[in-house]
Amino acid sequence: MTRRSTSNRRPNTLRRKRSHHLLEVKMRADTVRRQKSRKFSGIFLKIACFFVLLGATYFGGAFLLDKFFFKNPDYNIKKFQASLDDVLTLPELQAAIGLHEGMNIFNFHLGTAEKFLSDLPEVKKAHIERILPSAIQVTLERRIPILRLAASPEDAFVPGQSFMIDEDGVVISPAKLNAALLELPTVEGLSLSDIHLGQPLQNEKRPFILALWKALNNSGNTLITMRSLDFSRGYWAVVTDVNKTQYTFGPEHLSAQLERLQKLLSYCQENNRQLETANLILEHNTPVTFRPIRVTSNE
Repeated sequence: MTRRSTSNRRPNTLRRKRSHHLLEVKMRADTVRRQKSRKFSGIFLKIACFFVLLGATYFGGAFLLDKFFFKNPDYNIKKFQASLDDVLTLPELQAAIGLHEGMNIFNFHLGTAEKFLSDLPEVKKAHIERILPSAIQVTLERRIPILRLAASPEDAFVPGQSFMIDEDGVVISPAKLNAALLELPTVEGLSLSDIHLGQPLQNEKRPFILALWKALNNSGNTLITMRSLDFSRGYWAVVTDVNKTQYTFGPEHLSAQLERLQKLLSYCQENNRQLETANLILEHNTPVTFRPIRVTSNE
């Protein structure tokens, strides 16, 4: 009898222990769940406080900026200082970049306006500056054309349609005619089908053209006065000067060709001769022709 009662007690004890263990696990899980919930609520509260503070800062800052800067009449534009280098007139400038008297100086976007002006084909440099409290200064530097691109010697200059290049080889098309443009040398024999205003001349001869122009127009020693550069005969250039003398240059060893030219010009000056043609490409025995010497008869 005693053994039977002992064996009946063991399952009950195990059952109670298992029940107690399950209760502890459940309580532990509930505790972890509550801790996670409190942690999540704390994070959410911090994020909400951050965005509330951020919004208050933004709207408060915007209000202060409007009050003291963007809507302050003391900063309305009242004066324009413009140095436009004959590229645009002041009304044209104002219309082009949306600049007008009375607008707030801080609402005018300098970077956008400056880029727009810099992209104009005839503008080399553009600079815009705010002068507080109420002035805007605009400075333009125009591209100065040095050569005119012509399909043929008979191609006349047409304002806004004829193409020219500056000393950087950038293509421009002046809209106004002046006497200086008509005196520019012409570059002939190039294809004008792939030309883009405000962009460098897309032609393999461009470096040679610019180097030749700079060499012959050295301010300290102008050798000849060019009237045209003809590339129709190949990669070399035939330069015609104001006296209609023709000089043939090649793209290589340009400095040596200029030395030969200087010697020829010195010879002509010393011997009272006039050149008709000179091929300066050949290093030795430079082919030249002279104009006939005029003999004056004394009666």
